[in-house]
Amino acid sequence: MKSYLFDTNIWSEWFRAEPFVLNRIGQLDKISKIYLSSVVWGEVIYGAKANKAFDFKSYSGFIHQSKPIILPIDEYVSDVYGELRASLFEKYIQKGKNKRPEQLIDPVTATEIGIDENDLWIVAQAITYNLTLVTNDKMRRIFSVTPKELKHEIWQ
Repeated sequence: MKSYLFDTNIWSEWFRAEPFVLNRIGQLDKISKIYLSSVVWGEVIYGAKANKAFDFKSYSGFIHQSKPIILPIDEYVSDVYGELRASLFEKYIQKGKNKRPEQLIDPVTATEIGIDENDLWIVAQAITYNLTLVTNDKMRRIFSVTPKELKHEIWQ
């Protein structure tokens, strides 16, 4: 049995009944488990609040009908997130910058590292819980520092 953590874009495309996502979901084992990141749920809430035309009631009903297991952010996920972010910092920030720990309290922006901050949290959850991350984002920089054990699928 495989367990999957769907990124926001996959949930949205499933909700919109995009054929390629419906096809891939139809190919999953019937006993596969699908997880919902609390970060993804936050992105959905934000989208609903920012776009009054968004049909949040239908989307929420769809998600709950799918019965995903909701994953929180806990200290284990936070540990992995911190390790990944530090690896990204080391790999992509100019070598000449001062890297004293006290300066990391005000962290380098995700834009400067070249990532989406929420993607990093979602990847940390996939690693922590040994889930296959499903996305249609490339996440090249994040994947460049993840352990080889991270399983991921890019659905397009």
